[in-house]
Amino acid sequence: MEKKFGKLARILLTILTTLVLLFSAGTVFPWLPYIGSVANIVTVGFLHLWLPLCVVLFLLSLTAVFAAGKKKKGALALVFSACSLICTIVFLCGNAAAVRQFGVRPNVFLRKEDVSFVRTETYPYMRSEFSELELNVYTVDDGGTCRPIMVYIHGGGWIQGTKDSHSYYSKVFAKHGYVVFSVEYDLSTEDRHLADSTELQIAEALAWIKNHAADFGADSSRIFLTGGSAGGNLAIELGYKINGGVYRTSTDGTELPKIKAVSVTFPVASLESFYQNTDPVLGPMAHRMASCYTGCSPEDNPELYESLAPISSITPDAPPTCMFVGAADSLVPPEATYGLQDALEAAGIPNQMIVVPYGNHMFDIADGNMMNCAYLELSMRWFEQYF
Repeated sequence: MEKKFGKLARILLTILTTLVLLFSAGTVFPWLPYIGSVANIVTVGFLHLWLPLCVVLFLLSLTAVFAAGKKKKGALALVFSACSLICTIVFLCGNAAAVRQFGVRPNVFLRKEDVSFVRTETYPYMRSEFSELELNVYTVDDGGTCRPIMVYIHGGGWIQGTKDSHSYYSKVFAKHGYVVFSVEYDLSTEDRHLADSTELQIAEALAWIKNHAADFGADSSRIFLTGGSAGGNLAIELGYKINGGVYRTSTDGTELPKIKAVSVTFPVASLESFYQNTDPVLGPMAHRMASCYTGCSPEDNPELYESLAPISSITPDAPPTCMFVGAADSLVPPEATYGLQDALEAAGIPNQMIVVPYGNHMFDIADGNMMNCAYLELSMRWFEQYF
């Protein structure tokens, strides 16, 4: 009975170490079919759990080999777990080096801030054809006035997500002296394509924020935008189009406030390349999101796709732009974002790009993880330059 139990334990250990190796190797070598498309979402996003898992498996495998003695049972699990640990150290060091070059102290385990005292309130800002749209306001009761404003635009491929998405970011910014507004907007579906109205809805939110800023002790002349993925696209688009004069006033005649600076994570810099994503795992998702948002393909309506590409809205007045990009992003191809940075350089717009070498989409998924902390620290530094 004891021998059978030992054999079963070794089999299970070998299976587990094999799976872990696939994900670890898929992170270091993202060109591996299928597994390379998603492995780093888990390993990088949850590094605080992944690294201890690799260490524990290595120690268990090492113990099993020593217990087997000359029979060398469990050697395969030991080799696999050792390789997994090596791969994990490789992508950990690579990503840590990427943020360290910007002066950020990288953290392996979660480094969450206490934001329990941040107050959240919800207000309606307009009624659309489909619903009453609201925004969250995050503040700290410290008696402050003339505080800068940070507007967060959630992602989700224009088809999902809420104003409560990634609320940790909003609360941390509020803790550090900002009044934060997280805006909701109508979501597109397979039967409802809202690419022609989504930006306008958020512009209405910005007008509401300008008109009510003083109620929250905020300064409407210092507005900064942020967002991730589709929200990153919307943040850049609004910043460029408002500052460039494409959007000037809201429906009630309020002059839209100029945007001081933008900081975004893995933005959709080209809706066309997003639609044409050929990744075997996440490509179909990208195609569906773009199709729901626009209701057409780039071939059917190239003008619409061009109008939704930030690169086509760059003017000399475009706000300084900071972008965080996963080099191995299999949902939003990063090449378009590199091209956007080149265009900003050519136009003389201040910009900064932080490339996460082994990062996929949502590399900041865990509140307080390495890239989550790096985004917060570097975004605040970026905004402070333009107070």
